[in-house]
Amino acid sequence: MNSLTSSIGTKIKQIRIEKQITQSELCNGICSQAEISKIENGLNSPTVDLIQQIAIRLKVPIALLFEELQANEEMEYFDQTVSELLREEAYEQIKQYISKYDDKENIEIIILSEYFQIIVGLKQDLFDFRTAASLLSNLLIEWDVQSESIPLFIRIKTAIANLYAEHDLFHLTKSAYLDIEVLLENLNSSLYVTSLIKIYFNHAQILLYQDLFEESKVYIQKGIELCLSHQQTFLLGHLYFQLGNYQEAVGIDSFQKTYTVAYTLLHAFEFKSTKQKVVELKEEHLLFTFEST
Repeated sequence: MNSLTSSIGTKIKQIRIEKQITQSELCNGICSQAEISKIENGLNSPTVDLIQQIAIRLKVPIALLFEELQANEEMEYFDQTVSELLREEAYEQIKQYISKYDDKENIEIIILSEYFQIIVGLKQDLFDFRTAASLLSNLLIEWDVQSESIPLFIRIKTAIANLYAEHDLFHLTKSAYLDIEVLLENLNSSLYVTSLIKIYFNHAQILLYQDLFEESKVYIQKGIELCLSHQQTFLLGHLYFQLGNYQEAVGIDSFQKTYTVAYTLLHAFEFKSTKQKVVELKEEHLLFTFEST
């Protein structure tokens, strides 16, 4: 999958969903539904003629399907570069890099620059976590991030949630998660299913940590249902492990079976480190294992 094919496919899918057009309606008289599905998932590279027909059906200029590619690549490079420097704790290099970065038209890079500057300030103890959370909240408002970039909105809100969680302010953590959940549930877009599953998982984990078992069950079940309905497997085993935690805590007899389901899913999808943790923590409750003796 190359970046151009992926970008065009993602854009077609995004516009199709926004316009509430099904794949079947989009491909009618143009190509097969299987072809559209492959294009949207970046598996097939459409011809220029096919792109033009799709643009006509979507009632958008053909240029709209190409225009975000360069901006996206630029932002990805910027993000990767600064994120790597952040992992290396090269804070002064980050400041220099951002100050020399000359792109006043890419709003996402501007937002990301301010985000990184706040994180660096926190890491250097220029202000405390409350100030950092407040600055991040102001950033969301100042640039209307929810309208400009949903991925950046999710990222910044998640950073705020993490700051509060690290300092046991769980009511504020839950509030940040709820803001993301409301947005993504209302959008009801397949583009953000993965993000929503992650938020459900994190929200449930915070509730389990506080022994708020019945509340946690709501988000665990939402996560599992979303995984199954969209064939997303990457957190399914983790969510079943959370469900086992809930069932064991409230005295539901089937918790051993649920832990075993979690273990089996983690084994099947090769989450080796998480599977090992399940064995270490709950081996006495597992109905079987695949471990060699």
